[in-house]
Amino acid sequence: MLGVLLLCWVAGCKRPVSTEQFVFDDGSGQFDFTVDMSDSLCTYDLSFYTRLESRLSPPGFPIRVYMTSPSGAVYSETLFYDASVSLVVPYRAGLEPVEYGLWQLSVRARAEGLKGMGLICGRTY
Repeated sequence: MLGVLLLCWVAGCKRPVSTEQFVFDDGSGQFDFTVDMSDSLCTYDLSFYTRLESRLSPPGFPIRVYMTSPSGAVYSETLFYDASVSLVVPYRAGLEPVEYGLWQLSVRARAEGLKGMGLICGRTY
């Protein structure tokens, strides 16, 4: 009986399948996140979400994404955040990082009525 309880306890200790982080705008237009991509047995899905003050908000706005690897390599790109369809916008699906570990992700965005940006990181085995 103790063995069964121990197995149930260990099975319940796994990491969640997805995590969310949200950063309120402090006026700088920069939103920083830490992304744990240390598990080499899965792929990662990243999505952005936002909170907009609806009466002031544009239908979309450009964002600049910077990803810094655990060893310090920096990757960047500019995207268009289309808020007219959904406030949750997929960024990368099935991502296999070039390095495993803790990545730093920074989003730079400015838009009228932008209250903050969030990041959803999902894992698939």
